[in-house]
Amino acid sequence: MKNYFLLLILMLSTLLNAQDVKVDPVAIQILDHMSDVIGQLNSCAYTLSTSQDINDPENGMIKSLAESKVVMVGPDKMLIKVNGDKGNKEFWYDGTSVTYYSFTENNYAKIDAPDNIIATIDSVSMKYDIEIPAADFFYPAFTDDILAGFDRVKYLGEKVVDNEACFHIKTIGKDMDVQYWISNDAYNLPKKYLIVYKDRQNMQYEGTFSNWEINPDIPEAVFEFTAPPKAREIKILAKK
Repeated sequence: MKNYFLLLILMLSTLLNAQDVKVDPVAIQILDHMSDVIGQLNSCAYTLSTSQDINDPENGMIKSLAESKVVMVGPDKMLIKVNGDKGNKEFWYDGTSVTYYSFTENNYAKIDAPDNIIATIDSVSMKYDIEIPAADFFYPAFTDDILAGFDRVKYLGEKVVDNEACFHIKTIGKDMDVQYWISNDAYNLPKKYLIVYKDRQNMQYEGTFSNWEINPDIPEAVFEFTAPPKAREIKILAKK
């Protein structure tokens, strides 16, 4: 499958090489295939290492680093553990609620949530400014959202990331550019992405995936939160 898919990519790329196309069908085919594979997963687990530019009042532009370990079981179970410069925290989603726990402060909060992962990601982002790492990759309309939000979509060839062959794609928009590196294997899962915010002094956000597990068997008890000893329950206020 890998060889056939790569051959098709190379053929299309050769045909389009001399043309100035705004939306490269080669790039769209790769993104569509990646999105289809993710959409058909029953469960998955992965590690995401991120680097984010932050404008610190005292030190100017600095990098904020974090590592997230994510487990999902469709359509309504999710666990995220984040260790980084902004503290260590976990999120449990059990199909009815999201529980946030801060290891740094030993406190937790529970909020009601919709009955599926995608709607929950939208809900906690809009209401509470809680961002789920790399959530965009799991939206069914991933490619359509790119076409709606960017002026150009380009296939830049095959590159190597961490000794792994990847398809390299760049999307160009008014306020931001995004580069994607998609693994060139049977699954075509995301390997790396880089966001450049042109409207924010070219600040960057970079994420690298590793340790992908495809359809692992995860016990439901994993997604049940039990408050640690002396943990304090708090309230998270919704945005106005």
